[in-house]
Amino acid sequence: MNNELQKLGLTPNEIKIYNILLEIGENTVGPIIKKISMHRQVAYDALKGLENKKMVVSTTKNNRAYYRIADPKNILDNIHQQEFIAKGLIHEINQKLTGQKKGQEIRIYEGEKAFRELTIRNDDLQPKNSEYLVVTGVGTKFRDIMEKSNAFEKSNKTRIKKDIKTKIIFCNVEKRDAQALNRANSEYRFLSEGYISPTAFAIWHDSINLISYGSDIFCIEIKNNDFYQAYLNYFNFLWKVAKK
Repeated sequence: MNNELQKLGLTPNEIKIYNILLEIGENTVGPIIKKISMHRQVAYDALKGLENKKMVVSTTKNNRAYYRIADPKNILDNIHQQEFIAKGLIHEINQKLTGQKKGQEIRIYEGEKAFRELTIRNDDLQPKNSEYLVVTGVGTKFRDIMEKSNAFEKSNKTRIKKDIKTKIIFCNVEKRDAQALNRANSEYRFLSEGYISPTAFAIWHDSINLISYGSDIFCIEIKNNDFYQAYLNYFNFLWKVAKK
């Protein structure tokens, strides 16, 4: 749990005190610092930090401050608030970047967890009423990966809410297998039999994802205008020749 608390932004001292309060329950600062041999002022600073994060609640009884663990759901509320702030910041930065030349970006994501997180992030950043384009030969593999941690359901809800239309071209996949993918707001087309590919590429509003669905899944995310336009033209060509 300590690693997860650290990833949520807690300091080492905050983590120590949080664990102590989980162990001993509501208490004053005295028993807390006795458990971990921490300077009183350092403990107060850490408790203040936990209060600001809404992870600890303090009450006053007989002129003494008592501290206890707050509702754990507050952790998720904090994340939603940070997400709201981040989206506003992204919008503000993009406005200031308007007209400036954007450099290319290339990132590699390895493993199923990283791939799920990338997909969810792209769903969140995808504009409303936009299109998401995919060419794949392994649609069910995508579903199997995304169904872990309810990522597939979350992704579908986001796409329905934002009315994101998905166009998917399947390679050597039968229609019943494609329909089993159950992707929200999707339109499918199929290339002729014999075209087999264990890879896929996906076109978001600002990037291209090149995906390998081998034993060790990995994805290359590319943000480059020339590359983007080339793959968009390629997709549009395939969409015209693919069959419904």
